[in-house]
Amino acid sequence: MPGLAEAATDTSVQFDVLLARQPIFDGGGALHGYELLYRGGLNPTSEGSGDDRMTSQVLVNAFLSIGIGRLTGGRRAYLNFTRQLLLDRVHSVLHPGTVVIEVLERVVPDDEVLAACRDIVDGGYLLALDDFEYSPAMDPLLDLAHVVKLDVLGKDEAELAHTLDRLRHFNVRFLAERVETPAMRDACHRLGFSYFQGYYFARPELVSQRALPASPATIMKLMAMVRDDRTTEADLERAIQGDLTLTAKLLRAVNTVSVGGRGISSIRHALRLLGRQELRRWLALMLVTSVGATTAAERELLDIAMRRARMCEEIARAAAGEREAEAAFIVGLFSLLDAVLRAPMRDLLDTLNLAPELRAAIEGRTGLAGHVLSVVELFEQGAWDEVMAEAGGLGVSPVSLRQAYTDALAWTADRLHGPDMVG
Repeated sequence: MPGLAEAATDTSVQFDVLLARQPIFDGGGALHGYELLYRGGLNPTSEGSGDDRMTSQVLVNAFLSIGIGRLTGGRRAYLNFTRQLLLDRVHSVLHPGTVVIEVLERVVPDDEVLAACRDIVDGGYLLALDDFEYSPAMDPLLDLAHVVKLDVLGKDEAELAHTLDRLRHFNVRFLAERVETPAMRDACHRLGFSYFQGYYFARPELVSQRALPASPATIMKLMAMVRDDRTTEADLERAIQGDLTLTAKLLRAVNTVSVGGRGISSIRHALRLLGRQELRRWLALMLVTSVGATTAAERELLDIAMRRARMCEEIARAAAGEREAEAAFIVGLFSLLDAVLRAPMRDLLDTLNLAPELRAAIEGRTGLAGHVLSVVELFEQGAWDEVMAEAGGLGVSPVSLRQAYTDALAWTADRLHGPDMVG
């Protein structure tokens, strides 16, 4: 039986994908929807998970592994969103009629968050505020929200009445969470709550399905190809069609997200319906959820590759503009591919069909992207005199270098570790 290290790259090995759903009822007792909750599984992605990774895992499991139709039966799925997922506009890969976006209680409603929430509402999505505790700073979010979720456990009717009276002038409906007794159910009915959730009605139900893990290296390859505007639909089709896991997840994505694709005739047809922007977002979610299926050494290599890619991108953007930034990202991402896959770089590059200048940049550090990669590698080694000389040749200042490194650290941490893991 293969160990976890081998299983991470062996698509014949299956893992259980697990999440829980807890029903939400309206005032008449009819089923309104389900909150989908992270429950980890046999796949060790649950270990050390932050909020971003847990929510990403729920999204991937619900929409790509298990299927949202099976989970909700056409009702709405309430999904927790972290600050980073809000800012990344991940909601756009979901159909507005199938979900309610829940802003986690730890999210601070600053200008960036409020702009993201306006985009959500303007896109026709419902917005909920999870485990809500009032303060005046929350008023801008309350102006946008459709549903406010209040934890009623341990609160008396007078205390809840005071909270609701303070919020009634906002155009929101109230959802009572953690309703555990008939007395609390009756009190919430009297107070005018619209929706109800808790152990009195139903405990979260575990849902599982056998799933094939996607290889982080395969996802990295697809991410780079999608970012390169020289990659054709035919190129993407060839890259995906040899991977059963990615093919199945792609078809499910097209059938569940906002494009509403039906009657898909080919992988290329599915790619055209989904679009590159949405494909990039799904691949990023899949990458986050695949990291936990690797060894510690592989996770570290992936971390370095992602950080290197972002830093290369930022330096190239400062030196030469957006098109060169895209190329530098790909070069940085693939510069450790041989270490990740434990195979000769030449053999790997033969299979990738990269543009000749990108391959030359990776193998020989030539061209602008290769020069940028050399700067980043010297930076990683702490060779500061050489870093300054090479960066000066690109017209990149020390301030820009430091900013590129700081940005790369934060960007990689957000995508691979979640905010709780940032030290």
